[in-house]
Amino acid sequence: MFKNNLFTIFHLLVLLFSLNLSASYEAKQAGMSQERLDKIAPTLSKYIAQKEIPGLITAVLRKGRIVHFETQGYADVENKIPLQEDSLFRIYSMTKPVTGVALMILLEEGKIRLDDPVQKFIPEFKKTKVFKGMDDSGMLTESLARPITIRDLATHTSGLSYAINRPNPVSNLYREKRIFPYYYPSQEGDLEGAKSYQDICSFAESVASLPLRHQPGLQWTYSIGMDILGCVIERASGKTFDVFLKERLFEPLKMKDTAFYIPEDKKSRHTNLYINAPLVKMMVPEMASMIKDDQLMALLVDRRVCPYLKKPTVFDGGSGLISSTADYLKFAQMLLNNGKVGQVRILSRKSVELLSSDLLSQDTKNSNGSGRWKGRGFGITVGVTNDPGLSGEYGSSGKYYWGGAAATVFWIDPKEELAAVAMTQLLGSRLPLREDFEALVYAAIDD
Repeated sequence: MFKNNLFTIFHLLVLLFSLNLSASYEAKQAGMSQERLDKIAPTLSKYIAQKEIPGLITAVLRKGRIVHFETQGYADVENKIPLQEDSLFRIYSMTKPVTGVALMILLEEGKIRLDDPVQKFIPEFKKTKVFKGMDDSGMLTESLARPITIRDLATHTSGLSYAINRPNPVSNLYREKRIFPYYYPSQEGDLEGAKSYQDICSFAESVASLPLRHQPGLQWTYSIGMDILGCVIERASGKTFDVFLKERLFEPLKMKDTAFYIPEDKKSRHTNLYINAPLVKMMVPEMASMIKDDQLMALLVDRRVCPYLKKPTVFDGGSGLISSTADYLKFAQMLLNNGKVGQVRILSRKSVELLSSDLLSQDTKNSNGSGRWKGRGFGITVGVTNDPGLSGEYGSSGKYYWGGAAATVFWIDPKEELAAVAMTQLLGSRLPLREDFEALVYAAIDD
C-alpha cells in the first residue's frame, strides 16, 4: 500500500514537471517569459480576495500559441461553485465586434456597402428627425442633413443613443419608451428580465420614429447602432441574425458555446451576475438597505433564473451574446490571423484591416473634446489605438479592442501577434482590471 502511494505520488510529480516543461517550451517558442506569465493570475487574484469580483478567467495567445489560460474564483460566490475553463459569460458589448465581422462578411459579398443609407434596408429611417432643443412646448426637432449610413451605425456616429447613456432629452425619451433591445428588469422589478420587442427589426422600426441625438457623422455617441445593424444583416442576408452568425461564424470557427441563449444541457456552466455595490447604493438609493456598508459586490442575477436560459426572439447585435473564454479566444485568433484559422477563412486580410482602421474624422473627434480620443480612434465596432504614447497604454499602434458591461475585455495587437481575453461578471466595475492585465501581459514579452 505504502509503495503504491509512493508510486502514484512519483508519477504525479513527473506529470506536473512534464506539464511545466511543456508550458515553458510553448512560452519560449512564442517569445514569452513563462516566469512572468505565471505572475498574471496571482497578481489579479487580489480583486477576488478583496471580494471586488467573483472570479476571473484570463487567456493570452501569441504567435499562434496559447501561452496563458488561468481560471480562479467563483461562478457562484454564495454557493461556492468555482469557475471552470468552460464557464459561460454574458459578454454584453463584446457582442459588437462579432456583429462587425458579420457586417464585413456581407460587405465582401457586395450585399451591403458602408455608405449605403440605412433606409435602404429599413425604410422607416427616411422619416427620422434630429433633436434640436427644448422649449415650453417640449422637444424641437429638425430634418436629417443627410441619411444615416451603415458606416454611422458601425462607428457610433449615427446620432442614435442608449437608454443607459447620461441623462439628456433623447436618452430620457429612450427610457420612457423602453428602447431596450437587451434584457432589463420589468416595471415590477423582476430581475428575470424581458425584451421590449418581438424581433430586432420591429425594434429598429420603432427606433426610427424617435429623434436622433445629433446629425449623423457629427459626433461619437455610444448607441444601439449595432442592434440596428442586426436588422440590416437580416434583411441583406435573408436569414435571422442568430442563424447567420451560427452558419457563417460560430460553426466554421467551432465556437460551440456562443449563442443568444443557454440550452438546458449547458445550464450548470452559467455564472451569476454581480454588481458594484457602492455604485448601486449611490444610483439606486432604494436598494441601499439591501446592501451591507462594507459590501463591494452584490448579487444581481442568479444564474439559475437568468433570462439567458430562455430562447429569445430578439437577437441584439449590441449586447446579446453568451460565450466562453475559449470561444472568444478563437474569434480573436481569427482576427489576429487576418480572418483565418487553420483552413477556415471568415474574412480577407483587407477586410480585417478595414474593420480595425480608425474611421473617425478629426472633426468628429474634436466634437467630443480633446481627452477622449487622445492617441485613439474607432473602427468598425472596435476601439483602435493609434498612438500608445499619447493614449498612455501598453501595446502597439494598430491595437484594437472592446469590452463588455460586466467587465469582460479583449484586445488584439497585430504587431506583437498577440491576442488576450479576460472574463468576469461584474456590472459597474471601476477596477483597473484591463490596465493591470495589459501591463502583466506586455511585461511577459521576452523577444
